[in-house]
Amino acid sequence: MNLDKKYQLKRKHHHIWAHYLKHWSLDDLNVWYTSKKGNFCRDSVYGLAAERDFYKINFLDDEDVRFIRGFSSLSPDELREVHDDYLKDFYIASMTAKLAESVKPPEQIKQSLDAFQHNVLENLHGSHENDVVEILTCLNRGDISVFETSENRVKFKQFFAMQMTRTKSFKKMAMSAVNRESFERNPNPPFSFEKYSQLREKNWWFLSYMFGMNIGSNLTATRHSDKHVLLINETSEPFITSDNPIINVHESLKNIPKGQAPEYMDAYYPLSPKYAYMINNSERYPSGKVSITRDEALKFNIRMAAKADEHVFAQTEAQLKEVKRLCKQRSKMA
Repeated sequence: MNLDKKYQLKRKHHHIWAHYLKHWSLDDLNVWYTSKKGNFCRDSVYGLAAERDFYKINFLDDEDVRFIRGFSSLSPDELREVHDDYLKDFYIASMTAKLAESVKPPEQIKQSLDAFQHNVLENLHGSHENDVVEILTCLNRGDISVFETSENRVKFKQFFAMQMTRTKSFKKMAMSAVNRESFERNPNPPFSFEKYSQLREKNWWFLSYMFGMNIGSNLTATRHSDKHVLLINETSEPFITSDNPIINVHESLKNIPKGQAPEYMDAYYPLSPKYAYMINNSERYPSGKVSITRDEALKFNIRMAAKADEHVFAQTEAQLKEVKRLCKQRSKMA
């Protein structure tokens, strides 16, 4: 039986936008990448940087709501209100699902709730992507006049932030940031560490989106002090990207002890082999368009490969091999 389109489940959830990866494809479909085992492969962008049900939501109960609000309480008032609006909508859907379990609803309602669980967060990320298609097209031809309107600036910053928090890499980093030792240093924690870890995993789908909202709002708040830079790379060393496409390359990272959160960020995001966008706390580059050298491009590529979770993407196999060689060489010298 064919389901109505609105009930069809989206199971393959891209934590990196397939449309974005196409910029590294020479045939508008396939791209070279490193596999989990470190092999060099070429495949369709639609099968890469995706995981089954990665954005599937868990229905909320009262304990989940209290847990999420605990994180939200650290945000400014206006953001807490936005978080709460989303939270209320998801809570109502959760109560509906709970009621449906007890009364044996019609198949149509079951299908609708199932589709909601699998599709809603994927659709939210899709809306941010759709908002910036034209913006990215302009940037990838060197046109920054697209940011003359405040609407486009806000849309891009929110998209930029979500590209940071929606990835598997960000989830792993967040999950490892609080271990048992650091958790138990807090006076009178409301949960055991085991319960805290369970609730954090269960509600990560909401927390990751909430963190994205917060970062996007902060990028707007600091717009006058940050440097917004479009890097132009016309060298023989094209930009590569990875499944962790936005990385902090601020110079202060060299002096930060392992596990300590950085105070500053130079956020580097390759848009294509020729262009990259940076939002910087430092004076590394002036705002506007900046042409870079081959040596700079190579350094960015090595940092990008080193910060990848599982996959590095490039136009050619030869470039992947060379970057991997240089990463190994650098690690031996460290």
